[in-house]
Amino acid sequence: MNLHIESIIWVNNGQSSYSPHFLFFFILNFLSFFSSNVTIMTLVAVLLLAISTLGKYVISKYMLSEVVLDSKFEYKVLLIKVISFALIFCFAIPDVYNFFVLEKMYLGRIPSVVWHNSTVIAVFPLAILLFWKQLKIFDKNYNSLWSKDIWFITLLVVLNIFVKPSFIFVYAPVTALFLVKDFTLEKRISHSIKFFPLFIGLVVLFLQYISIYYYQTGTFVSGKSSLTIGAPFEFVRNFIPAWYIPIALFFSFAFPIAAIYYHRDILKNKAFLYALCLTIFGILISAFIVEDGPRRLHGNFTWQNIICAYILLLSTATFLLPKLLSKNEDVKIKIILWTVFMLHFLSGILYLFKLYFVDSKLVHAH
Repeated sequence: MNLHIESIIWVNNGQSSYSPHFLFFFILNFLSFFSSNVTIMTLVAVLLLAISTLGKYVISKYMLSEVVLDSKFEYKVLLIKVISFALIFCFAIPDVYNFFVLEKMYLGRIPSVVWHNSTVIAVFPLAILLFWKQLKIFDKNYNSLWSKDIWFITLLVVLNIFVKPSFIFVYAPVTALFLVKDFTLEKRISHSIKFFPLFIGLVVLFLQYISIYYYQTGTFVSGKSSLTIGAPFEFVRNFIPAWYIPIALFFSFAFPIAAIYYHRDILKNKAFLYALCLTIFGILISAFIVEDGPRRLHGNFTWQNIICAYILLLSTATFLLPKLLSKNEDVKIKIILWTVFMLHFLSGILYLFKLYFVDSKLVHAH
């Protein structure tokens, strides 16, 4: 975050220009009255990121509320609030090897939250809202002709790209596959319009790509960068051994994995399936796509995994919530599943303590 604030000061001093994903930086600069005072900018940044995190909580709460139609009962409302709050802190579950041997909780894993990258925090509510709104468009009977939702989704796509484009890297191809799967000739015009946000998003992404990798606009490192195919899991193997990668993935996604084990029907739930496909595609991108040049070790093609991990946990909780409230579900399975969820939450609290007391061993800031 300090580096991001410093980059804005460079812009104000005429030493650099805004990066193509400029929106968070510009809003922060604008609300700081284009000041170069680090204290003022830090306070404004804290306020903006707090609002973003609040938005993440509110949108998650509404998604959970949608699946419990009779949530007027106070204890159900409270339960939804508690789960939504806990989701904010959920983290990859540590094990003995990564905690005591590697001494890393974050690097090499896929947590569903970060506290050190301002643009990831800022884009979170926009990404979750885009996921939620897109789900409604997937309905085969949804008439997209003259739909305000299409325009709103298009706006969300553009805003995501201008804050941090990472989520759109997975959103565009996976959403296209879901739309093609449901495409019918009978409703070809209505269905074709559903591709409009993707088209606009790809155009903006292409322009951003040219700006970053051809013109090097707003770069804060010397030397030219480009995109290339790396060795499998090249970036993550800088922090953990190759044999440990499957274990790291398991503990990163223990809650959805447990949900699949005990409730196979979750794979028929469109929200969960969509989130799962986004997550898998995001992991594949981070496993093979790297930047060549001075940013090769920056891991800029891993950020989408954090957003997808959160959406996957949220979708899992959304699916399991009605079962938690049902009296017909096996009590032991309920206890096991929500115990795993609590382990994710407690891991996030532990991570915050580690950040405070141990500091820089656990994070990197790009």
